[in-house]
Amino acid sequence: MVAKESPADLCGGGRVSGLARLAQGIRGWIYPPMCGACEIPLAAERQVERPFLCEPCEELLTPIQDGYCRVCGQRYDSPMGAESRCANCGDRELGFDFAVSAYRSSGAARELMHQFKYGKQLHLSRLMGALITEVWHDKRLIEDSWWVVPVPLHPRRLRERGFNQSHEIAVEMIRRAPPGIDLKLVPLIRRTRHTVRQAQLDRRDRLKNPLGSFEARGGRDLRHLQDRKEGVRILIVDDVMTTGSTVSECAAVLRHALEVEKVTGISVMRG
Repeated sequence: MVAKESPADLCGGGRVSGLARLAQGIRGWIYPPMCGACEIPLAAERQVERPFLCEPCEELLTPIQDGYCRVCGQRYDSPMGAESRCANCGDRELGFDFAVSAYRSSGAARELMHQFKYGKQLHLSRLMGALITEVWHDKRLIEDSWWVVPVPLHPRRLRERGFNQSHEIAVEMIRRAPPGIDLKLVPLIRRTRHTVRQAQLDRRDRLKNPLGSFEARGGRDLRHLQDRKEGVRILIVDDVMTTGSTVSECAAVLRHALEVEKVTGISVMRG
């Protein structure tokens, strides 16, 4: 089912206004940037490389560059065959082709994400956008172009939080796109059902919770894609993936609405 857009949807999926970003920039000029994890001041060059994260704290993060399921992206410690599916996805039908995450959600990484999402530390979107670029180590993502679709928030949760963290991460990720890769932000999905936060649920309920919670948005971008004779490549961006059920449901909605060549899920962290 394709939904009509409301005026609120047209404002960019909950992206903060230019005025809010200007205020944030002025605060950053008055107060020197500090590490989001340990709060030590950062040198200007470090702020460019990894915004709001010092080098010692970055060393505490665990990148996921090998040892992960080639289908759902779940990290594992014991060896598996390249084509094997892990226990997380072996018995499931997933909407996406494959998923990749940048870092493990634990310790300092998890604390930073909690500050960003629940502490409303919007400036950390720059850090999350920088961290998610680590997914490009997976050569399957090196394509000419992708349409980037953030996982949406329900309007009620968007009002509570003030911004959609996945949208902000997607914006920052696009700013750091690798040379030769064209990324276009297209919020093609809307959330229609307010659900319990995935982090509050066990695995069984996580798998069921997102079902029926999304639908494709109407509008020019969707009509343009529907008129294309060839399929499109889509990156669905989320902040944290655990079971992958939310991204899978979003991917299934897009496959139903469009002729899709490939749908991939990416996230800053993997639970």
